[in-house]
Amino acid sequence: MPYVLICLMLVYAGLAGFVWLHHKKRNDKPYPLKTELGILMPALVTHGAVLSLPVLQDQVLIMGFGYSISLIVWLMLMMYWMGSFFYCLRGLQLLLYPCAALSLLLGLVFPGKFIGYQISDWPFMLHISTSLLAYGLFGIVTLLAVLILLLNHDLHKKRFSPLVSFLPPLLSLEKLMFQGMWAGFILLTYSVVSGTFFAEAVFGRPVSFTHKTVFGVLSWLIYGGLLLNHSMTAWRGKKAAVWTIVGFISLLLAYIGSKFILEVVLHK
Repeated sequence: MPYVLICLMLVYAGLAGFVWLHHKKRNDKPYPLKTELGILMPALVTHGAVLSLPVLQDQVLIMGFGYSISLIVWLMLMMYWMGSFFYCLRGLQLLLYPCAALSLLLGLVFPGKFIGYQISDWPFMLHISTSLLAYGLFGIVTLLAVLILLLNHDLHKKRFSPLVSFLPPLLSLEKLMFQGMWAGFILLTYSVVSGTFFAEAVFGRPVSFTHKTVFGVLSWLIYGGLLLNHSMTAWRGKKAAVWTIVGFISLLLAYIGSKFILEVVLHK
């Protein structure tokens, strides 16, 4: 299994190089999106099969640190692959593929402890599924926020870099960012509500205000505030992008960060 993940990591790294070289050429030829998606598809199928194997064999969802990282990477890449048929996501790959390769490497080096959860526990499975989907969406949204900051920087410097010509217009990136944020916020709302108000039904015990709960609620408040400001005052630009990144950092500390500390550092 680790060898398959290493091969996938190399494929994602190769795709990152492919996109980077094309973006640096600054030519008038259209970007070969079909070629890229054609290479990505079998990698996603293989990646998905690796993740599904323990679930199908043992009827449990394994949620160790390395597995969680790999699953979130797969969700982000799948969302990108599907979204590319409906939206212009050109430029997102410049960050997405390197992040995917580095995340898989991190998961391989620090696998953590393999904790299995019965997939027959529907309240818990629904909670964890919406949480992971929210992670994937907010991961994509955060990468869009980083692209917005990079594009803003180049435009304010009045510098026509390859990035400016390769990326969609700034307003299009901001529109995509807030659309993705709305979808992620709905999923995160269910995750926060089910994990706090209905904790006994989901986890079998009353809610306890751990760092995971605090950072989860904090990220929900940050994204909610961003969407409210955007709806009422059309707030956007650099500050909105920065707060989007802050919200994702809080979300990382709530789940992935706590898993890393508990399973990898403290071995609990």
